[in-house]
Amino acid sequence: MAATTDVPTLVINADDFGLSEGINRGILEAFHAGALRSASMMVTMPAFGDAVCRAKATGPALGIGLHFTLTAGRPLTRASSLVDRDTGDFVGPTTLLVRALTGRIRHNEVEDECAAQIARAREAGIELTHLDGHHHVHLAPGIRGAVQRVLVAERIPAVRRPVERLYGIPKWQRRLPERVLIAMLSRGGGPERAGILTTDYFVGSTLLGARDFHSALVRVLDTLQRGTTELMVHPGYVPGPLPGADPYTAQREVELRGLTAPAVLQRLHSGRIRLAHFGELGAVPSFDVRQSIAARGESAEPSSRVGG
Repeated sequence: MAATTDVPTLVINADDFGLSEGINRGILEAFHAGALRSASMMVTMPAFGDAVCRAKATGPALGIGLHFTLTAGRPLTRASSLVDRDTGDFVGPTTLLVRALTGRIRHNEVEDECAAQIARAREAGIELTHLDGHHHVHLAPGIRGAVQRVLVAERIPAVRRPVERLYGIPKWQRRLPERVLIAMLSRGGGPERAGILTTDYFVGSTLLGARDFHSALVRVLDTLQRGTTELMVHPGYVPGPLPGADPYTAQREVELRGLTAPAVLQRLHSGRIRLAHFGELGAVPSFDVRQSIAARGESAEPSSRVGG
């Protein structure tokens, strides 16, 4: 395939839209500043209604995906293999992964819950551009295949592939065990085989909780590779405890300040980066597949990744 552009395409996606009103406010502040054009919505969280109102007010410039949730709050369906028997709440991420690895997750319950969360967003008038998973739950054994079947059936065009390069990127030493585990869970049977779009690259785990978030973000923007990249971020305001005792609190405002800093905005709007949301990926010009494969160190196989 002939190369048609040298300008990297960047999807900066804000997770946890709907978790709290302060997070919603921070995400929209970043959007209006020109720092991002994509967010993932949690339809089972307390500030979902507020997120819907804010999303509708922005119009189509802000792409909205589903932040598929299996580790916080309560399910919309009967999902006994996904919940704590005593409370009826979803189990935590560690328990969910153990159940998944030991074959104790019922595929049909995952499919039903995923479809129900998609339906709740659509019933609220949200056109979904993509899906990603809270705590990357959409990658776990017994969950990934079920989610992909729902994506195909519901015609959700894109999904997050959160595989970050293990070295040769800014702050590559951070969260290394977690990133290795994600890479292992992502092997084989990927979304591209089902015709679902993903980006060529992913960044974000290395920046999560980084004290020098702003300077690290600048280095990420200065070293973007040709093709498409998703940058996962978590901006927001957190004046008090979050639903589900989510531990990521004060760092959200650090991320918001970093995203809206002049040096970052200057780079995003310099003409050297194409800022997009997932709904626009199908229109991204292609680039040389073999060059991308070599950069990722993967085997050459048919792919529906944008640019692939």
